[in-house]
Amino acid sequence: LKYQDARMSAGKDDFGRALFRPLEFLLQRIVVELTHTRHGWASGLRHSDSCRVWGGRRSSSADRKSTGRRVGSPQSNTPQPRLYVRSNPPFLAAMSLSIPTGAPSAAPSAGKPTSDATPQAKLKSEPEDRILISEVEVVGCDGELQKIAQEALTTRPNFAYTLEEVKADVRRVFATGWFSEVSPDAEDTRDGVKLRIRVRPNEEVRSLSAVGGSLLPTSVVQQAFEDMPGRTLNLRSLQKAIATLDAWYHDRGIMGMVSDYTFDQGQLQLQCAEAVVGSITLRFLDPKTGQPADRPRTRPHIVTRHLATKPGAVYNLRTVRRDINAVYSTGLFEDVNVSTREADDSKEFAPKVDLVLDLLERRTGGLSAGGGLSATAAGEGAWPGLIGSFSYNERNLFGINQRLSVSAEIGQVDKLFRITHTDPWVNSDPHRTSRTIHIMNNRTSGNLIHGRAEADGDDSTAGGPSGGGVLLGRLQGGVEWQRPLSERWSGSLSASCQRTRCMDERGLPITHDLYHAPITFSANNNDTALLASATATFSDPRDVDTHAVLSMEQALPLRREWLHYTRIKARLDKALRLGPYLGLYLRGRAGAVLGDLPPYEAFPIGGTNSVRGYAEGGVGSGRHSVETSAEMRALLPVKQLCATAFFDFGSDLGSGPAVIGDPAGVRGKPGYGYGFGGGVRVDSPVGPVRLEYAWNANREGRFHVGLGYG
Repeated sequence: LKYQDARMSAGKDDFGRALFRPLEFLLQRIVVELTHTRHGWASGLRHSDSCRVWGGRRSSSADRKSTGRRVGSPQSNTPQPRLYVRSNPPFLAAMSLSIPTGAPSAAPSAGKPTSDATPQAKLKSEPEDRILISEVEVVGCDGELQKIAQEALTTRPNFAYTLEEVKADVRRVFATGWFSEVSPDAEDTRDGVKLRIRVRPNEEVRSLSAVGGSLLPTSVVQQAFEDMPGRTLNLRSLQKAIATLDAWYHDRGIMGMVSDYTFDQGQLQLQCAEAVVGSITLRFLDPKTGQPADRPRTRPHIVTRHLATKPGAVYNLRTVRRDINAVYSTGLFEDVNVSTREADDSKEFAPKVDLVLDLLERRTGGLSAGGGLSATAAGEGAWPGLIGSFSYNERNLFGINQRLSVSAEIGQVDKLFRITHTDPWVNSDPHRTSRTIHIMNNRTSGNLIHGRAEADGDDSTAGGPSGGGVLLGRLQGGVEWQRPLSERWSGSLSASCQRTRCMDERGLPITHDLYHAPITFSANNNDTALLASATATFSDPRDVDTHAVLSMEQALPLRREWLHYTRIKARLDKALRLGPYLGLYLRGRAGAVLGDLPPYEAFPIGGTNSVRGYAEGGVGSGRHSVETSAEMRALLPVKQLCATAFFDFGSDLGSGPAVIGDPAGVRGKPGYGYGFGGGVRVDSPVGPVRLEYAWNANREGRFHVGLGYG
């Protein structure tokens, strides 16, 4: 409207002046706001609140080279001809217009009041004026890049636009990421203003390198930037690639990031920053005050040897969590907590953190008493015998996490006295070898193999010892070493010497059972054996439903009268999840003995933890054995209670007669059998309690009570 009014009110002599008056007004505004500014790259170091512990100082001056430092760092106090724009991804941009200035300013008339308001304040108070754009042109590039810039523009010829709309268009061109500089020029024509967008494309990426990333694989960098080498650099693609590398660090718990990048003469270089552990400090706390304790009981090296995080290593949150669990699993501490702080010598591109472990010790020694059930104590019966236990345990002997245990168990038949010393980590060796030394004297029932036959009941007319029971007394001492072989496998080696004595129920030595069959391998009432054994155990921490054990035991005949045999045993347990409340549990066991086999060392088959539906050892006893079991478990609405249905099978593979005296054949045991039934399982403070009823192959029912999973 101003343009039309000017043309109508002006004479022929003032036609040219009136024609250019609105253009002059527009150029004055452009000069005020945008003179000597332009879109371009600017510097700004990447920082985030999550990485404030790094403590790097930000750059204080702008880098003339093209750099990729993130937006947000303060620049030099020197005025810079740049207009910074915050966006995501961050771009720092400005505009410049090469337009001649020098519009005449009218002097105030004498005697009239003058206004102190600045031109900028007047412009802000006035409404935005629109200028007719006659032509829009993109110069400085051609082909695909020119097409990209044109598509980003919303300014169209023969339409009127405000200054802010033109500035927004320039930002859109720069936001495509293909240009290092974008500047608009305005040229007056008879049809309006010709808008010319001058652009400077980014250089072509000729080489790519990454420095400072000791853990960042080269393959990951190449994959993130696979589309860039040999092509014009795109800032948006660059930011996405950097975000990919940052995500790689985050997903692995590593405190690292791409902190900066430079692009000069086609060479793109990434600067990675990975936080390194400076020092590790242990702080033992007093349980009462929560302040550092004066005299902690645990020695510091007992804690530090469990830490996979070491000074000089890159800080990894996952590793630190595993370290906390490892320290807590020693059983020496009530609480373990880790805190971080910035190291004094931390630098901008070499961040460093110090770790502080707060440890609250617990009481590690004391007396205890308890009770339990022994499925073998009652011999042929299904009801277990009761056992009382007393023990003294110290889990931090001498402050070095060694354990001492003295225990005694007294039952209706079974008796045991044992002293055990365990060093869970011998000399802090890198293989984490543990050692256990034990001395044991126990007495157990031998009725699983040498008890009275079920058909004879309690009748003692067979002429044997009173009651017909057989007791086995073992005096044993040995040492065992154990260590992990891999993430899933662990192994153990042991050596022991044991002497086994055979007695009747009154403690008198015997050499034959109720049916006049020999009990020992030697002619005396005792056997001596020097044993060496090896065991391999499979347990996958990511698959807790699978467990396997394979062991071999060798008796070494250092003296003629000592036993000489080889025993091999294997066990496999597998759980299958059939639903949220239903599971199928499979178990298989097998064993074999070659060489000198005392009858009491044969494999007993049948009972609560073997083939249910039979008495303990009621299926048979032999040199070889195979047992399988399938059990279905279903959770019940009642908490800590589940229902079970099972099927068991066991066989001595026809090896019963190969045992001295054929104890199974004399007692009329079948040598193989199966059982099936059901029951309930209750989770109690002392462990799972099983109440089950089963039928055997003869359709005879039997009630079983047991502790544990069987």
